Formats: sequence, C-alpha cells, structure tokens
Amino acid sequence: MNYLRAFFLSKELTPRALIVTEEAVSFNPANYTAWYYRRLIRNEVGGWDEELEIIQDFVSENAKNYQVWFHYRCVIEALNDPTDCLNFIAEMLEKDAKNYHAWTIRQWALKFFGLWDNELEYVDKLLNLDVRNNSAWNQRFFVIESTTGYTNEVLKAEIIYTQEKLKRGSNNTSAWNYLRGLAKVSSYNELPEIEEFCVEKLESTWGITCGQLYVTLIDIYTKSGDHEKLATAIEYCEKLQSGLDDIHKKYWIYRKTTLEKLIA
Repeated sequence: MNYLRAFFLSKELTPRALIVTEEAVSFNPANYTAWYYRRLIRNEVGGWDEELEIIQDFVSENAKNYQVWFHYRCVIEALNDPTDCLNFIAEMLEKDAKNYHAWTIRQWALKFFGLWDNELEYVDKLLNLDVRNNSAWNQRFFVIESTTGYTNEVLKAEIIYTQEKLKRGSNNTSAWNYLRGLAKVSSYNELPEIEEFCVEKLESTWGITCGQLYVTLIDIYTKSGDHEKLATAIEYCEKLQSGLDDIHKKYWIYRKTTLEKLIA
C-alpha cells in the first residue's frame, strides 16, 4: 500500500505503476483508489482490451464487489464496444440470478448502447427457468418501461402473460407483485381483467391456499372505495391474519383496523 500511495501521489502513469495497482487490487478488490488510478494509467498508456480480460477475471472471482463491477463498466465505456458485455453478464447471472451489481450494469449497458432487441426474450428464458426470480420480473418491467412503454395493448398482454406464469405457482409473490404493479401504471378500473381473474380463482383451490390472491383483492377493494367491497376486504384481512399469512399477522391486523375506519 505504501508503494501505491507513493506512485499515486507522484502521478506516475506508467506500465510499472500499472503493476503496482494490480498487486493492490489483488490484495483488496474493493480498493477504489487503486481502480481509479488504474483507469488514469490506461488512459495514458492504453491497453483497454487487456484491461477487459483482467477485470472479467476479477468480476468472476468477486461477483458481489461493487468496485470491480464499476471498473468493468468503465472499461466497457472506454472501449465503446459492448459486443460481449451482455453475454458476460448473463454468464455471471447463471451463477447468481439475483446479483444486484450484475443487473445494475446490465441495465446501464442496455440504455447506454441501446441493446434492447433481445432482452425480453432473455428475461422470458430466465422466468421459464425460475418463475419466482424477482430480479427477472423487475427486469421485465424495466425493459418494457424503457422501450414500448405500458400502452393499453401492452398492459393487456402483460396481464395474460403474468396470469399464465401464476398457473405454475399460485403463491408466486414475485408474479403477484408484477401484476399489482401493472395496476399502478394504470388502475384497477382500467384493468378489470385483474379483478375478474382473482374472483374466478377464489372458486378454485387458490381460495384455500393462495394468500397472495387475497392480498391482491384487498388492494383492489381498498382502492374501489365501495363500502361493500371494503367490508369484504376486512374479511380477507382476517383470513390472512388467521393462517394464510401468519408471518405478517400484525400487519393485517393493522390493515383491518384501517379499513374499519373507512366504513365506520
């Protein structure tokens, strides 16, 4: 570290200084100063292609480290060539499908280089592998919001898509969150298909086992302002607090109290 400090303070931008930085980040991959200094040196001596190979190795070994991912992003930006960027990130996501840093850099690359063409297909592939992958659902929302936008036609298609995914697991919190998120983009009044779907499923085994079904109906009925529906929402709060969602029992007691005040 003393060598690194001396080189940095002297502002030496040479290949031997690059060697010192590599030793420093090998010892501590989270060393921001060493990575920053390394970029300054590369700007002077070049070799960004070599830097890409080096940083990919560091990312592979330190996948949860923000500094290595940020340096990776800087290298891609310096090269102005995202050719293998999405493929590399996909490889990292195969090891950890919920790696926050990997998703953050992927979203940056998509926006910075306009690489949207095949992203929805990629997200669909991930959801087919694991329909409960919350990161993939979040990415789906991000891609649509950044490209076509949530037009009425897109909303209708996404409701159908999500309903089909829910058939693979009725208590899939990630899919239900996405479905409720569609209503936040528009409204339940504009998307009656959501309520119709939920009411229909009440008559199936979902009405016995699916807590998220009741969570969604409570959300719909609360926003309706209709007294009869509010009363039904109170009953559903009781169902959740009495067994369907024991973990959040106190929350549903609170929600029930809040709803009772609305119809008092």
